[in-house]
Formats: sequence, structure tokens, C-alpha cells
Amino acid sequence: MKKWIAYMGAGAIALTLAGCGESAEPSEETDPKETSDLTLEELFAKTTAASEEAKSFHMDMVTNQTMVMGPEMDMDMKMDISMDMTVEPLAFYQKAQSSFISEGMEDMPPMETEMYYTADGLYSYDPMMDMWVKLPADEMEDLEALMMMEQQSGDLAGQFEQLEAFQDDFTFEQTGDEFVLTLDAAGEEYEKLISEEMGQMLGELDVEAQEIMDGMTINKIYYEIFIDKETFQPNTINMTMDFDMEMEGESVNIQSDMQAEYSNFNGIDTITVPAEVIENAEEMNGY
Repeated sequence: MKKWIAYMGAGAIALTLAGCGESAEPSEETDPKETSDLTLEELFAKTTAASEEAKSFHMDMVTNQTMVMGPEMDMDMKMDISMDMTVEPLAFYQKAQSSFISEGMEDMPPMETEMYYTADGLYSYDPMMDMWVKLPADEMEDLEALMMMEQQSGDLAGQFEQLEAFQDDFTFEQTGDEFVLTLDAAGEEYEKLISEEMGQMLGELDVEAQEIMDGMTINKIYYEIFIDKETFQPNTINMTMDFDMEMEGESVNIQSDMQAEYSNFNGIDTITVPAEVIENAEEMNGY
């Protein structure tokens, strides 16, 4: 689920291409006294190490996605997510609002959901039924697979290790308090990056990632990463993807734009499910 979060930047920044052995190009507004000589290679090492120490964090994420399934079938989706997560043990509290707009269909009102996951199980608020539900114990095996996916989206260190292989392709700039990394790319080598992510994500669900990747073409992928100069933790990660894939014999174009802001690193001790949620939740089979 780590890549859950990595899936889905902002306007392009005029950056000077820097090799991994060169320090970041300071922006015009950067005070020379705040300029760092850290190289990109050193930054990746420090950021990966800092991310490995992140045992909890808060994340606010906005995802906009457009699916074009033919000349008369477009669907737009927007999702706003606010989440507190602990990595060890894996647990989270999440609130989300989703909206869908499709040509030829009546607009649906936004749907708000709320979810807790701890060692005791998964509790989810169902707005259609206006009640809390709990995944039953006999479905915990399926839940564990999904939680492995969620764990991947919280694995910031793992994400940076994957991107490190492409560090020569990043542009590298700095402001007074942040390093700014940008990757604007397309092609087969980046399809390999996505394939690795999907393999980790889908492998937990016994889904053959290669079958999906064989029908997928990555047209464009864009990363924009803002890293705090003091903590070496990410402040913001923006990601845009444009790709085509085969779905039931039809070609579908998907454009996805994700903006994630991170804060409160190691500031969350535990995720606790409120007693009233536990008491009122109804176990539902096949939920």
C-alpha cells in the first residue's frame, strides 16, 4: 500500500541539470549563507537514512485522475485524503473525500469515508449505510495483503532507494530551506520502475503484474520532490503520470496527478480506534 500512495507535478520549475557529483543550483531568491554544498548522491543517502528513522507521520494527499475510455466516455475522479500513520506497528487513521464526474452520467455527490486500521482489524465508515463496519476475522488474510500494499506507501526509504537509480536524470535545485528534485521522463527504463512498483503492490494479492504491464505504455512520468534541509525528510512529493493500458480489449488513457504533503514525523505515538466505533461496528462478510 506504500505504492498506494506512490501512484497517482505541479508546474515545472526552471532548473539547471546537475550531475550526481554536483551540488544543487541555488534559486535566485536563495541567500548565499543558506546555500548547501551537498551533492545529489549525498542527499539521496541522507534522505534514505532519515526516512528509515520515520516511525510515524501525517500525510495530506490530493489526487486528480482522468480516464479516457473512448470518444464518448471520460471519467474524472478527485480524492482528498488526510492520514496519520505509524510504520511499526503498521496502523493508520484516514479520512477521505471522493468525487466522480462522467460524461453522460448524473453527477454524484462527493463521498466521505473514514477508516481505522490497527492490529485489532479494519474499521470503515460506510456513508451509504451511515454506520461503521468491521472486516471479519475470517477475512484477515486478505486484509494482510492489502496492508502490505499500504505499508509500501509508508515506506519512504524504499521509494527513495528506487528513485536513486535514476539520480542522473534528476534536476537539482535548492531554496533557503529545501532541496528541490525534479524528474521529467518517459520511456522503457521508467516503465521498468513502474513495473517494479506494481510487482511489489500486486504480488501481495496474487495478481500477475507482468500481464498488466504488457498492456501498459508509460507516456510521461513527472516527479517533484521537496526535501527539508534540516531533517532530510520530504515535505512534499508531487507525481504526474500519463499512461495507456488495455482494459477488456479496449485502450484506456489515464492521466493522474498526485500531490502529497508530509508532516509531524515521529510525532504520532499510537493509532487508537475509539471505543464507540468498536462498540457500534457491525461485522460484514464480503465487505
